[in-house]
Amino acid sequence: MARKGQLSIQDSIENDEEFDAYIEANYDRLICMEVYSEFCGPSQATQNAVRKGKLEIGGDDVAMCKALTDNISYLERFRYKSEPCFVFIYKGKFTNIMFGANGIELCNIIEKELEGRRKELQGGPPMIKYDFEEVLPIEAEKTEVERKLDIETQEQRERLRVLTLAARKKRVCERMSVDLRRYNFILFWPHCHHAHYDLYEKWDYVNIVVAAKEEFQLTEDNLKEALYMSDIDPNEACLYALQKGPALVVLFKMFDTDDRNFVNVLRYSLYQEIPQPKEDLPPEKQVPPIPAFERYASISKSAREVRRERYNAKMQKLRAEQEERDRLKREQERLAREAEEDRIRAEKQKKDEERMARLAAGLPAEPEPEEVGAEGVEGEGLEGEELALTEATETTATEGTDLEGLPVVLEDDEVREEQIPEFHSDVEIEGEEYIPPGGLFVPGLYCPPNELAKSNGLVLFFRKTIQTVTTIESEVLPPHVLVMFHVDKRHEVMDVVEQHPGTLLQMGLFQGDDPFNVEHVAFTVKQYDKMVRLRKHLDRFALQVSRKRSFALLQLAGLNPCYISSDVEAGERDCLALFPVGYGDQYIEEESIKEEAPPEEQIQVVEAAPAVEEAEEKAEEEEEDEG
Repeated sequence: MARKGQLSIQDSIENDEEFDAYIEANYDRLICMEVYSEFCGPSQATQNAVRKGKLEIGGDDVAMCKALTDNISYLERFRYKSEPCFVFIYKGKFTNIMFGANGIELCNIIEKELEGRRKELQGGPPMIKYDFEEVLPIEAEKTEVERKLDIETQEQRERLRVLTLAARKKRVCERMSVDLRRYNFILFWPHCHHAHYDLYEKWDYVNIVVAAKEEFQLTEDNLKEALYMSDIDPNEACLYALQKGPALVVLFKMFDTDDRNFVNVLRYSLYQEIPQPKEDLPPEKQVPPIPAFERYASISKSAREVRRERYNAKMQKLRAEQEERDRLKREQERLAREAEEDRIRAEKQKKDEERMARLAAGLPAEPEPEEVGAEGVEGEGLEGEELALTEATETTATEGTDLEGLPVVLEDDEVREEQIPEFHSDVEIEGEEYIPPGGLFVPGLYCPPNELAKSNGLVLFFRKTIQTVTTIESEVLPPHVLVMFHVDKRHEVMDVVEQHPGTLLQMGLFQGDDPFNVEHVAFTVKQYDKMVRLRKHLDRFALQVSRKRSFALLQLAGLNPCYISSDVEAGERDCLALFPVGYGDQYIEEESIKEEAPPEEQIQVVEAAPAVEEAEEKAEEEEEDEG
């Protein structure tokens, strides 16, 4: 923008039509175009350089203009940027670009571009030109630098976030460990649930009781929580075995009169103590003289061993299925034979009844035989019945007749047609279950080695029980911002904060306006009011306010604060600078002591005491007078 009463050197371009017309009108001239966005406007720091480039350097050979990128499609990639940018155009194409508000560099580039234009007009090498949609080398280099800078910034923020969460988690565990001194737990791997029952006598020996037992299915998400600050090597075989099934977690409790260190007690019992042999047990039933941790630990098997075990298990299953099929087949044959015997017996009984009826009616016992061939006669009698029974049994077994709901069993030849793949322990089978590397240490149980690991594990596995003992805090704070007020408004601010409990995360009084360069003065308003220090004009009352509920923040904003974080990310950085992890933990606010008025009964007793004494004195005087 030109000053009032001063002629502007730069022409204004605000849309595509004006852009095309300007390029066409100045096709043979060098165009120095400043591109800007509407929200920030053109650069004021380069106005003198622009004037010098036009009046002293370029003259009529240079056309100065400024283009609003918001409405020009050719300059779309320059939108929404506050950094000054100048592009140079010759014969309808880009030739160079400059970023920043460096007036000296701008004049040097104008001279350089004019020299290249002059050489081209004199028949020298043509200038290197780029289409409007093409990215210039300087622009690409700057974009790459910015991208790397953004990646580094994100990595730094992520490292800071991880370190902050770790510090907060450590602080939370330290605070909870004070109330959880009499609690501890043991984690048993899925394949070692029996270890808890094997070691049951040990719990009585160390004078602790089992408070609860839970089976917990660990996943990749909570494995880190379960092994927080542990001494377990989290190798692939260890983690795979821990996730293969539900782990058994046992909660232990010491008696209230026991002052021993619970962590040391369990660690010694499981990791160092060697069991003594029992006199009443034979040698083969004695417990090995090694600590319990080593007794239930193992080394992961190789892929060949695992495949061999899986193959043997599969063959055992197939053999069991074959035995079951053979048993069913024999059962079907027996039932078929019994059914055929019953049928023959019933037919024989029916024939006997018919014979007796014929005799009772005076008829011959046997009807006159029909004329049949000799072969038919040979099949009669008992031999014919046995032959029919045998044929019926074979037919039932062959065809797979279903008797009394039993499953159909086919011939042995048909059953054995099932194809069993050839086994090779060194060949990986497609779709087989994951096999962890061999030779890795896999523990069978785990006991936390320190108070922090113990507190974190107790909250993870027995949250409901621990809630009755201590307050469970979270290392993850809700989204929050920093709000700073002048110290004179501290009491008004506290009145608003008291109306919204849970909104204020931290507070403090500081000297200075910059959150990253302040001096701490006091932790609370009460401490500040009791100080004999002179109040200074830069004293500020800072609050870490949660964004979960916006009404409290709106009320605080109505009190005209000195500073509010721009967003949640900025609020995280600002609050971390003012309120580091552990801020205020060592400060204990002194509570004011108020004298309580004595109860009415005490007042009445105190007031009645003089009257009783006067009555006693009068009684003594009367006795003396009578005497």
